[in-house]
Amino acid sequence: MAGSPSITASYAAKKLFVSFKKAAWIASTTTLILLVPLIIEMDREAQITEMEKEQMNVLTGAAAAGGTTSA
Repeated sequence: MAGSPSITASYAAKKLFVSFKKAAWIASTTTLILLVPLIIEMDREAQITEMEKEQMNVLTGAAAAGGTTSA
């Protein structure tokens, strides 16, 4: 009974599944911990760049439309 192929195959499959679950958990949590802050920072940088472009357009647009120069 101890050397039965069906018990050994079942045990091996169960151990493989448990190992795969552990590896998947480690991989997914590591990915989240590393990528979520990166995505947030990239979005923040894009917002800052867009805001700077808008400010530049307002400044250059106001100077061009007003036609006034400071001496």
